[in-house]
Amino acid sequence: MFALDDSGVELNAEYSVAGDGGRLSLVMESAGGRGAGEQPRNHQYNSALELLLGRLRDRQAVVVSGVVASKQAARLPEAERSIVPSPIHLAEERDLEAVRRQITRASGKVGLKDGATKEGNNQKRIELRLEIPGYGPDDAERLEADLAAPSPKTLQPSAKELLRGLIGETISTPSGEENRILQVGTESVLVGTDQSPEGQSVPLKDVQRGLDVLRAHGTLEVSVEEFGHGSSFVEAMLTNLPHVSSTPSSPTLTLDSAGTEPDPTDVHYGELDVRAQVKVRAEQGKLRRLLAGNRKTAPCALCGDEFPLEFLVAAHVKKRAACTDDERRNLRDIAMLACSFGCDVLYESGWVTVDATGRIRTVELDELPAGSLALRMRHLAGRRCGAHREASEPYFAWHRATTFVGNLAG
Repeated sequence: MFALDDSGVELNAEYSVAGDGGRLSLVMESAGGRGAGEQPRNHQYNSALELLLGRLRDRQAVVVSGVVASKQAARLPEAERSIVPSPIHLAEERDLEAVRRQITRASGKVGLKDGATKEGNNQKRIELRLEIPGYGPDDAERLEADLAAPSPKTLQPSAKELLRGLIGETISTPSGEENRILQVGTESVLVGTDQSPEGQSVPLKDVQRGLDVLRAHGTLEVSVEEFGHGSSFVEAMLTNLPHVSSTPSSPTLTLDSAGTEPDPTDVHYGELDVRAQVKVRAEQGKLRRLLAGNRKTAPCALCGDEFPLEFLVAAHVKKRAACTDDERRNLRDIAMLACSFGCDVLYESGWVTVDATGRIRTVELDELPAGSLALRMRHLAGRRCGAHREASEPYFAWHRATTFVGNLAG
C-alpha cells in the first residue's frame, strides 16, 4: 500500500498492516536501490513514516514495541533488533519528526559490529506493533486503507487551515485581550494586539500542538512556560473553538464533550477511548455581527428569549458541510441566532425543525420524559421562528428532509 499525503499526492514508500499476536503491526518496506522509475525504491520513506505516525496519533495509537524486520536482522535475537525501547503514546507526542528520527536512528544501529562508529542504513524494513482504540487484530485491511487516505478536512482541520479562515477576524482571550489575525504564513501567524498593532509572529507549530493536546485529552493548560510569548494567542484561538470552555481565572481549557468522572460502579464493555474532535466555523464572528448588528443582546430565533451575544450561536439553518460555497456566503439567510441553553443543540440534532409556514415543529412530546426537556419542547412547539422567510425557506426545507427525526404529518 502507498499512502496519499494530505494534498492527495501518493508517496513513494510502501507499507502494510498485518495482524501480529493479537495486535496490529505497521510494516514499512526498506528504501534504497533501484525503483520502478527514476527514483530509488521507497525514496520517500521518512516522509511517509512521519505521515503515518501522524494518522496513527489521530487514532490515539500506542506504539507498543518495534523491531527491524529485514531478512538479515531476522537471525538476531529480538532484543538486539528492537527499535522502540518503551511504548510511545503518540497522542502525547508534540514533535512527530523527533519520534520518526528516534525510530530510524535506532534502526540504523541494528546489526552494526561492536565498536562501529558510523550509523548504518536507517531506512530498513521495520515493524511497529500497535494498540489502537477501535481496531482489533482482524482489522488489518481496514487500518491499512484508513492510513492511506488523507484525514477528513472537515473533522480534523489543521491550525493553519483554521487560522486562514479567520484572517481579519479579532478573537479574545477569556480575560478580554484582543488578538487580530493579520496574516498566516507557512510557519507562523502574524497577530496584532493593542501593544503590537503591527503584529507579532506566533509559530504555527505552537497553535497546532495546543490543538492536538486538546483534541487528544479534552483539557489543556496554557502557560508562558509551555507556549512562550504566543501563549495568549494560543489561549484565545482555542477558547473560541465550539464546545471549548475557560474562565479568566484559570489557564485550563476544557472540551465540553470530554465528560465527567464516571461512576466507578458502572460497567462499560465498549471502547474506553474515543477521539474528541473540534472544528471552528470561520465565518462565526461575521455571522453574529450581521445577525445581531451593534446590539449587545439579541433574541434566539427559536425560543424568542433575549440573551447576551456570548450565549447565542450563529447556527446554520442548513448544515454547513452540506452547503455550497455560494450558500455559505449567503450569510443573512443561511444562519440564525440560537441560544446555547438548548435551542442550538435541539435544532442541530433534529429534535426540532421549522415547517414551511415558519412554525416550529418538534418530536412527539408524549414520548419525552417529564421534566425540563419536555417543558422546553412544549414552549417551542408552534412558535414562529424569527429567522424564517421566503429566502431562507429552502434551507429550512433541507433540514426538514435530512435532519428532523420527528413526524411532520398533520
